[in-house]
Amino acid sequence: MNNFSAVSYKPLLFTLMLYASVSCLAAIDDLAIATTRGGAMGGADSAAVIGADAVYINPAALGFMNRSNSNNRVDNQLLSEQDFGWNFMNVGSEATFTGDLGSYLEALGGINFRKFERGTLRNVDNVRSLIRVAGALGNLNDTDTIVVGSSVGTTMQIGHFGTGFRAYGQVGGWINNLDLVNLGLDLAVNEIADELQQAGLAEGFPGGGTYIRSILTPDQQAALTSALSSVAASDAVDYIDAKLQQLVAEGKIKPGEVAGTVDTLKQTIEASGGVNNYLRQNNTSITGRGFIAVEIPISYGYAFSDNFSVGLTAKAIFGQVFGTQVWAFNDDNENILQDSLDSSHASAAFGIDAAMLYRIPNFQFALTGQNLNSPRFSGYSQQVIVNGSPVEIMVPDVTLDPQLTVGGAWIPFRRFALTTDYDLLETGTLLKEFNVQRLSFGSELDLSLILLRLGAYKNLAESDVGWVLTGGLGFQAWALSVDLAAAVSIEDTVEYDGINYPRTAMVQLSIGLDF
Repeated sequence: MNNFSAVSYKPLLFTLMLYASVSCLAAIDDLAIATTRGGAMGGADSAAVIGADAVYINPAALGFMNRSNSNNRVDNQLLSEQDFGWNFMNVGSEATFTGDLGSYLEALGGINFRKFERGTLRNVDNVRSLIRVAGALGNLNDTDTIVVGSSVGTTMQIGHFGTGFRAYGQVGGWINNLDLVNLGLDLAVNEIADELQQAGLAEGFPGGGTYIRSILTPDQQAALTSALSSVAASDAVDYIDAKLQQLVAEGKIKPGEVAGTVDTLKQTIEASGGVNNYLRQNNTSITGRGFIAVEIPISYGYAFSDNFSVGLTAKAIFGQVFGTQVWAFNDDNENILQDSLDSSHASAAFGIDAAMLYRIPNFQFALTGQNLNSPRFSGYSQQVIVNGSPVEIMVPDVTLDPQLTVGGAWIPFRRFALTTDYDLLETGTLLKEFNVQRLSFGSELDLSLILLRLGAYKNLAESDVGWVLTGGLGFQAWALSVDLAAAVSIEDTVEYDGINYPRTAMVQLSIGLDF
């Protein structure tokens, strides 16, 4: 074990973020928010879409555009005056954490196995590292994920027709295989207890049973004492309790994670000192999955009357599936990452969107369908080397699940709107057992040169990320418009590298022309 070193999780996290950023991706549940205006309004713009945004949001709105005989009393947003629109740049970026992957990555990212060799546990920092690693391995599960990305696109509307270009996708990572068997250190069990006792003495820690334990339960104390099996076991358990108390006070380990930390620490102690089950044999791994797509849509809307219109979008989609798997305690991960970045599978498919829009004075209602034919893109398999042995990684197919959304808008006068959208279906993502079903609310106030927008949305399919607050500004000067949008989760944060981040955050920018 003297020459063994594990891959840092921080480079892996950086690689996932970098790969997403340079590949023009959209984040985990952001595929429904294809425009900056919609992003500022919580995604709730299916019944109040205007301009070239209709190509991706609701093509039925195209039917009401450029209609010379339109009744202004019903034309709540004056869509009949929209002859030509070009949203020539729409870019955005987002990151989403679920669970507590950020803090676990931080703990595992600093693994240095020389901290756990004979003689090194006499150092207080190494004891803290050992407990934090046990906390990460003991509490990780496949609901701890990270997704990052960005998007880019352009759309154009000419009369009742629309077209454009959009690059989007998803990239994410999660724990694929958590190995709680191979946890042992290259120390005999009695050496672990002795070194922990010496670490406490070097720190001026009281021994001889004078310390009052405050974190460990009686059962946990008994389990650790039995596992350590040494005359120094009592002092060692005292010291573990003290270090746990410090880590909990610092927020490095949450109170609810103590039980999993102690269980894993006990397994580590019991697996130490033999010839098998060492950490260097641990098979814990992170899986990364990604999908990039380029869409070229052609949209058409037809209005049967001033009140009712339908629309259809046919999309040519060029998709690329990629993925990787990285083993936490493998010394060949650099080559695996490089091979994965070079490997992918590209294929093409067609997508169908359809929509309806009904309006009466001051009110509008929408029903939209996205990816109604479930476009599918082929996965692939890849062989990698893990600690000298070949392992096959299976990257599955990617399917864009269909989504049906109902929306409503109250427009008491042309310069003000309150909107709402509701997804009727749950749609899957690249992440294991993570689905998306949004409830969204939005508002817009047009002050002529400046537009103010606010909104919020909630993914009803998952409880981990709460309500997300959105907002943005629009600037208009003659035909030129510039829109900004941002979103941030408001109910919880995730810690990484000592900094608290919102669980999800997004920024978007678009520049366009309307005539």
